[in-house]
Amino acid sequence: MRAPAVTAAVTAALLAGTSVACGGQSASRQGAPPVASAPPDLLVLRTQESHSGPAPWELGRLPDFSLYGAGRVIVPGEPAGALQTAREFPLPGPQYERILADARAAGLGRARTYEDSSSTDASLLQVTLRTTDGLRTTRLTAPEAGGTGSRGELLEYVERLPDAPRGAREFRPAALAVLATSGVSEGSASATPWPLRPLSEGTWTREGRCTVLTGQALTQAQRLARDARQDSRWTSGGRLYAVSFRPLLPDEHTCKDLDVR
Repeated sequence: MRAPAVTAAVTAALLAGTSVACGGQSASRQGAPPVASAPPDLLVLRTQESHSGPAPWELGRLPDFSLYGAGRVIVPGEPAGALQTAREFPLPGPQYERILADARAAGLGRARTYEDSSSTDASLLQVTLRTTDGLRTTRLTAPEAGGTGSRGELLEYVERLPDAPRGAREFRPAALAVLATSGVSEGSASATPWPLRPLSEGTWTREGRCTVLTGQALTQAQRLARDARQDSRWTSGGRLYAVSFRPLLPDEHTCKDLDVR
């Protein structure tokens, strides 16, 4: 939980960005996102597309795009063995402000849901925007089906979000979530004994049994993951598991943070 003094500073930063009028309404009434001076660990905008029926080792995928205060962006990187990685890069102030202005224009200042009853086993796109009234999430079923009107505007907005530039630095997490799924088949290779805290002791989430590792355990798990395949099997407490190795982003601290989307 954020300390009261920090919370007050964040609130002040949000209110500082509401002085610009737009179409006769203050930006505050429109639920404007924070200005670029907000803390670099404060989530401002996030997009994530979830696919139906993922394999156990695909659970807990990193969000496709995460924008934080001060224009900090984190996006998924290339897997390193079984380890999910991420890249981060800064956005110039004008580009940061343009992305947020376009988010308002796309209607992301309030939560919406776009269904698509014609699609089965469809993906789900979720776009979360921070406003002065809190986080607002828009959900869109079957983004692969396209769309027109406000649905199409949202899809176009997501498509325009920037990719990581060449040379973007590796994101170095302070914590790693280990997401374990039991009841899996044996796989094509022999299973590896799990050397850390028993996987069965993890917290239950929609992404599997979750254990957050820090410090030396984080380093050890990263090394294990880099030397493994994504579909590797692990034994712990006499049971067989598939494991996903997922770095926690700056706004994520516990297993519960992976269940809020």
